[in-house]
Amino acid sequence: MKTNKIILLFLLGGLLMTAGEVFACRASRDMKHSFALNFDEAPAVRVYGDGVGSTLLPQTIDKCTESAGKFLMLSKGVFMPGLVSDVADISLDGEIPNDKVCRIENPIFSKPLDHNQKKSLVKRQHQFLKECTFITVAEMSGRPLRYNAFQPFCKVTNMGASMVQMEGDYCFLQINPSYNLAISMGLKSQCANLEKMRELGLEFGDIEASLNSYVTGDDTGMSTEVDPIGSSRYRFTLQAPKNFIPLSDDLGMEAPRFPATYEAEMNIGELRFRPSGSERVDLDMYLSVDNMNAPFCKEGLCAGASTYNIPVAAEIEIYRIDASGKKSFVDGWTTGGIAQGNWKGLLRLPQHTIDGEGFKAGDNYKVIVTMYDPFEDFYIFLSQAEQFLIDLKGANGVAGLDSIPSLQALTNLTGLPSLMGLPDISSGDINSDLEMSLSYFKKLGATRLWPTYYSKICDPSHGSCFVPGKQKFWNRFTANFQIGGMSGAGIYDLKKIHVVKESPVGIVMDRQVPTLPRYSCEP
Repeated sequence: MKTNKIILLFLLGGLLMTAGEVFACRASRDMKHSFALNFDEAPAVRVYGDGVGSTLLPQTIDKCTESAGKFLMLSKGVFMPGLVSDVADISLDGEIPNDKVCRIENPIFSKPLDHNQKKSLVKRQHQFLKECTFITVAEMSGRPLRYNAFQPFCKVTNMGASMVQMEGDYCFLQINPSYNLAISMGLKSQCANLEKMRELGLEFGDIEASLNSYVTGDDTGMSTEVDPIGSSRYRFTLQAPKNFIPLSDDLGMEAPRFPATYEAEMNIGELRFRPSGSERVDLDMYLSVDNMNAPFCKEGLCAGASTYNIPVAAEIEIYRIDASGKKSFVDGWTTGGIAQGNWKGLLRLPQHTIDGEGFKAGDNYKVIVTMYDPFEDFYIFLSQAEQFLIDLKGANGVAGLDSIPSLQALTNLTGLPSLMGLPDISSGDINSDLEMSLSYFKKLGATRLWPTYYSKICDPSHGSCFVPGKQKFWNRFTANFQIGGMSGAGIYDLKKIHVVKESPVGIVMDRQVPTLPRYSCEP
């Protein structure tokens, strides 16, 4: 019975990342919650991310009128991107899909993908969630909570008539249509010790998790009536002890310390150009990122730069190449994203629109990706996005007649608030929409605690590390290609692809490839 239930829940887990609003209940779309475990100081468990006096705001669930008599199911899961960052698995049982269905075609990583390594990691992280975290549910209007006190896969602790603490794989409450619930995940202080780390086989680093909520037809765990209504993201930073690995500057009690070394292999990924109007092309761009390097271990404990989340950002330039080989500048911008700790795959970057350029079959182009400093590049990317929103506030137009095209959401910014995607603005409420998005950036100001400065930056394929700011760049790769025909998906085919990768001291890779690295799945 348990096996069938786990399979059902696992399949549903992936839906949480794309599910929109449903009518079962309404769940708030809260910011990510970040916990730090500091094994050297007290208190060992801290909340970080919003500066001094950080608090953990719960997710709220209400508007359950149409779900009267049904059940709220809560579960915890390990959040782990698949081989491409915009396809994420939420493992509710410590298992992940096999590696036979989906793959990266023409990867250019120097080390092969290791599915067993990822599988072992997810299983250990899930065990951490199971043993070291708990869920708290409170009815904010003081109404009594209704639930079975003896659930087969959930330990229930009564904290009062309107509050309960739950531990387990799947926990249930009966829904009252008038409920106004606050749910949150907490961390047990007794787990913040090195003995527990050794017992669970955990590495010091970041664990990405989610607290998932569903409306179900019953509380058996076998119901076929299951509606996902929300998912809250959590980041648990297990800080390495002092003198274990080089750490960033000590910024005080509110800030965990992260590795001072940046170590990840970077390269070009897929370039998906798609026409979006006359003389206008949309680009979905991916970078190949390998953040799975061997950690340093001693006395049964391990940590490394790659066990933590890392910022990934770069300056992008596109040039048209004429028959004589002369370059003509087309567009340039700074872009970025975040790669999870112990992850390897294709990182999708925010979509970019190229105006004033119409691609034609036979035209030749060059894309140049330049990385200068992971910290500086990342905040340039965020600052430019913020400035774009500020500039929008000065836009002139007639409410209801003029419109501003949609702005893609900047999501999955691990450890940082996401920028809410703006709709196609054509109402008189533009100022409030922009203020809402700008408020997220304002919280990054002086209180932003991640990422931190790096004293050493390394790409294993270079053979040596570098000091930020001491060279013109630390990583650069280019792709030369010719525009072909249009694929069935409405994307330009690329032909005659030639890729080059450079370090500050010379060429690392120079080769012709049939296609750029791309993600594909069997039908």
